[in-house]
Amino acid sequence: MNKLLRILFSPRTTLGLLVIFAVAMGLATFIENSYDTETSKIVVYNAFWFEILMVLMALNFFGSIKRYQLLTWKKMGGFVFHISFVIMMIGAAVTRYAGFEGMMHIRQGKSTSHIVSSTKFLHVRVQEKGKEMNVSHPVGISQITSNYFDTSIATLSDNNIDIAYKNHLYNAQQMYVPSDQGGFAIIQIRVNDDGGHEHDITIRDGDVKMLHNVPVAFNNNKYPNSVNITGSIGNLKISFLGEITQKVIASKEISTLERGVYGAFNTKHSFAPKGTGLSIKLNSATANNRIKYVAGAKGQSGPNALVLEVSYKNKTQEVTLTGGAGYTDNFQEIPLEGIRLQLAYGVKKIQLPFSLQLDKFELDRYAGSMSPSSYASQVTLIDPANGVRQKHRIFMNNVLDYRGYRFFQSSYDKDEKGTVLSVNFDFWGTWITYFAYTLMILGFIWTLFNKHSRYWELMSKIKNLREKRNALTLFVIGVLMSTSITAQDNHKHQQNKEHEHVATSQFSVSETHATKFGALVTQTYEGRFAPIHTVAIDVIHKISKKDYVEIPGRGKISAVQLFLDMPLNPDFWKEQKLIYVSDQSINDVINVQGERVAFRDFFTPKGDYKLRKYAEESFRKPDGKRNKFDKEILKINERLEIFMMTFQGHMMDVFPIENSENNKWISWDDKIAGMELTSNIKFINEDLQLPFFSYSNIMRAYFISLIEATKTADYSKADKILGYIKSIQRQPSTLGLIPSEAKIDSEISYTNSNIFINLKNIYGLLSILLLVLAFIDNIRAKKSKIVSISLNVCIAALAAGFIYHTYGMGMRWYIAGHAPWSNGYEALVLISWSSLLAGFSFMRYSKITLAATALLAFFTLMTASHSSYDPQLTNLQPVLKSFWLIIHVAILTISYGFLGLGLILGLFNMVIYLIKTPKNEERLSLVSKELTYINEMNITIGLFLATVGTFLGGVWANESWGRYWGWDSKETWALVITVVYTIILHFRLAPKLKGEYIFNVASIVGFGSVLMTFIGVNYYFTKGMHSYGGGSTPNFPMWAWITIGSIVLLIVAAGIKEAKHRKTVEQK
Repeated sequence: MNKLLRILFSPRTTLGLLVIFAVAMGLATFIENSYDTETSKIVVYNAFWFEILMVLMALNFFGSIKRYQLLTWKKMGGFVFHISFVIMMIGAAVTRYAGFEGMMHIRQGKSTSHIVSSTKFLHVRVQEKGKEMNVSHPVGISQITSNYFDTSIATLSDNNIDIAYKNHLYNAQQMYVPSDQGGFAIIQIRVNDDGGHEHDITIRDGDVKMLHNVPVAFNNNKYPNSVNITGSIGNLKISFLGEITQKVIASKEISTLERGVYGAFNTKHSFAPKGTGLSIKLNSATANNRIKYVAGAKGQSGPNALVLEVSYKNKTQEVTLTGGAGYTDNFQEIPLEGIRLQLAYGVKKIQLPFSLQLDKFELDRYAGSMSPSSYASQVTLIDPANGVRQKHRIFMNNVLDYRGYRFFQSSYDKDEKGTVLSVNFDFWGTWITYFAYTLMILGFIWTLFNKHSRYWELMSKIKNLREKRNALTLFVIGVLMSTSITAQDNHKHQQNKEHEHVATSQFSVSETHATKFGALVTQTYEGRFAPIHTVAIDVIHKISKKDYVEIPGRGKISAVQLFLDMPLNPDFWKEQKLIYVSDQSINDVINVQGERVAFRDFFTPKGDYKLRKYAEESFRKPDGKRNKFDKEILKINERLEIFMMTFQGHMMDVFPIENSENNKWISWDDKIAGMELTSNIKFINEDLQLPFFSYSNIMRAYFISLIEATKTADYSKADKILGYIKSIQRQPSTLGLIPSEAKIDSEISYTNSNIFINLKNIYGLLSILLLVLAFIDNIRAKKSKIVSISLNVCIAALAAGFIYHTYGMGMRWYIAGHAPWSNGYEALVLISWSSLLAGFSFMRYSKITLAATALLAFFTLMTASHSSYDPQLTNLQPVLKSFWLIIHVAILTISYGFLGLGLILGLFNMVIYLIKTPKNEERLSLVSKELTYINEMNITIGLFLATVGTFLGGVWANESWGRYWGWDSKETWALVITVVYTIILHFRLAPKLKGEYIFNVASIVGFGSVLMTFIGVNYYFTKGMHSYGGGSTPNFPMWAWITIGSIVLLIVAAGIKEAKHRKTVEQK
């Protein structure tokens, strides 16, 4: 027994359990992506073995209390931090076994006192001798394991009803098959319409089918105007309220059935009821049929079906129940001797001790857009037992709590007159978990400031090493320096080539006036109000992948100048090489070479679109089957469409619709823009003297004045009309809607400054300089004043860049009106910022660490500048408008910067292991050990931030939709990150895993969990709330494979070299 306990409480068991836990969770996300969420829960998350695994981890921790003396005051912070996870497991268990979730649907003006469960059940209702018994059995269906279950229901006659699982059918489809024990009749008819389409239709006895809005009935009198087919098999008749033309199929002989007359309906004739446009022919008619369900094919929809075997008094029959999620009270009667048995497959109605009445549902949209900004339910809480009648407003991130139930705004009906609330009953589970979260944060802070903790021990070791350390050899630095300088020279040479401009001449619209035009407010397609300057840059960048263009004879043309001139001179711009083409195959199809081609190059002299055939094929293909060529075709299509919309003026939504309900703005070519204006802005026409005062004519007058101005260089009239348009935009009714002029100027300034593109280049240069200077500083036994000053100058420049970076993020926050970490681009910008924060945090221990973070910041911003990440400022979805989300995402994303630094420091140490020689062994060993200690401190902080960020995400989820943990792929992989780095930090407790090399390798490999969370889940998974793949999984790039292979080779080579070194040291 003692031996068993020693094994259970050993560090190896700790690591083993954590590894199994992480692998199981990661595997479950792939199961979910390949099958469905329910399968992943049955196989892993809700499985008994997974619960046992968590119990073993808790027991293992309790055993570690004595082993590591965690109850002593010196280690109390660690105890509090670790015990919080045990309490979390207890909270999760309470949630799992005592709590439940459901949905409540209420129509406006109605009240509801029940919810429907999220879990599916087999409902059994037995009625015997005047008594009724109801039993519900939970049903979980996995696609990869046996779903067998059985249950036995005792009856008053002492004969049990045995029910056993046989099969489950997804998206079940009906089929009619012959029955040996009686059944119903069916007819199979062929219908031809006047459009030349042919359909084969099966109609069951007593049913009606609608064919092109014409009811065709088989022994059904529901519709008086239907084509009626009546009678029994072998004696079928047809009649209609109008005449029927009947034709003998063999002889083509035609006759007429008068109105209301019954004619023989058989396979020898076709029948054409007058005025329906249909011709009907009987294919076959059979009696004694039954329904059989089969699983639906891919793309088909329908209810799921549960196939059971029901046994009673030694008789067994197969029963198929349709239903599943969303189905309630869909009972099906099963014939049994002397007993009434009813079965249903669906969710359970849960009665509440009170009711909610929906007084009004409110839906606010972004101005001029159909995208919801927020939605809310005004409800009345009615609890007669307690004399309660209260008004409440439920909306996203604002919940209603009552008697242990929490109500969250989840969705709404299409007609916007009904609401769907998610409901959670888990008071104790939630607060136990929140208590654990609080202990976790307090425990870590305690550990961080406890001078007896591992963190402070590492600081002490680093301090001792700094007195002995030396860095890399000058030879290596010389090689690195020469390579870097050569690369920089080449880059600068290329840049100089790119920036050599053709001699400029006067452009059709002056840059001064274009700048004024750029400050005009426009409404984007999603309802955001932005300066035309921003829209122009976005549009031109989408078309040409450049922020400006250069035209021979005209020189450099800004995006706003081009955006304004395209509607004035469309024919000229159709001839210019503006459309970006990234695939040679497109050039081959249109027979024009070059990275940018003209709009007219995509059309034949007759105006035929050269890519039409390919575009139609690409659009027809499902997302998952589109290849690289298909995707490029669709991108080209989008660029051409944007180009056309620009020169047609569709992108200039600068005019507010008078008395618009949703604050919609329109462009000058819109139909509404041609209507006469009647508001108080009519005074403008006293000056313009337009024959008909409308938005369209105001814009035409503006364009005419521009054309004149390009000839005379007198822009006074154009400036005046532009001023009038601005005054139209800034009426009293719109002032609280559109951004202030100061905010518009700020957005233009932000867009022009290219903050993060410039920072990318700055970080790249500074990272190289800092690496070189930091290594030199470590090499020299005697400090060099020049090196120290240069190092301090570079650090100051990096600090200035960091402040500029912070300013840029603040500008995005101010302009967009929400925290700048709501999409992939902004998340990368935040990771870059947080990596520098990590570097400055450890700068006093090692300047190399700061250089490493600058390098990481450069690579992160370089990734953000990739075309896959859109830097556009956008509106925010309602669920994302939460304080908890801002904190959760910020902390979690910042942790990625610290963990990314762990990757870089691990790689640095691999290089150090490779270049060790007997001459520099002592110095480099001290450097690698110092970097390893810094890395451990860095990962400790990164792990803390990742853990806190992950579980604060649970708080956000719970406050937003009532579930603090749901095993979504993103939250699961965030938890995998915390487990992976927990394993890495605990390697030191296992004798065979406590080496410096293993820790550094682990810090490299562990970052794969971060990449999986940030990239894999977001872009390669097609299921889950955080997936942006949507069925179109991007190809894994070749450079990524090369990078991974290179890192593996580096690790292996460093391992071999380090093993040889250790062997040599041992022999000495």
